[in-house]
Amino acid sequence: RAKALQTVDSAKAKASEARDKAHAFAKNDHVRATAVGVAGGATTLGTTGAATGLCAGTVVGAAVGVVPALFTFGLSIPVGAALGGGAGLFMGSAVGATAGALSGGAAGYGAYAKRGEIQELRTKTVSRISSGVDIVKGKAAASADYIKDRASAARARVVGKSAA
Repeated sequence: RAKALQTVDSAKAKASEARDKAHAFAKNDHVRATAVGVAGGATTLGTTGAATGLCAGTVVGAAVGVVPALFTFGLSIPVGAALGGGAGLFMGSAVGATAGALSGGAAGYGAYAKRGEIQELRTKTVSRISSGVDIVKGKAAASADYIKDRASAARARVVGKSAA
């Protein structure tokens, strides 16, 4: 009985330690960014792969069903299309979700690792764009003033000729 209680206490301690490590791991922002990338990539490419696999599988299944169509009075074509579409849907979603999870996880990990550089690049880009906007506004105002002056001069010449 004492050994059983000692084993239970040891199991509780190990479970508590594992829980604390899992909490610390889950609170790590780098892990969170990677997990979001994995989920987004798997969802996006999994859905795309499923749709592509369904279409390709249906076409291939129907093509394979044409071969025995003479013996099955044409019923093998839709059956082949259904089986091929189902297999394509399954394989496309599996391959797409795997590729999406890998690429999305890598993108999330990399984006989080380089977040400082990305923020700096964004700040520089915004400042360049705003300075360019200021230059364009200045040139537009100067052009508008020039056009006003030229229009006033032309109006004065026209009015001056009609009065004479």
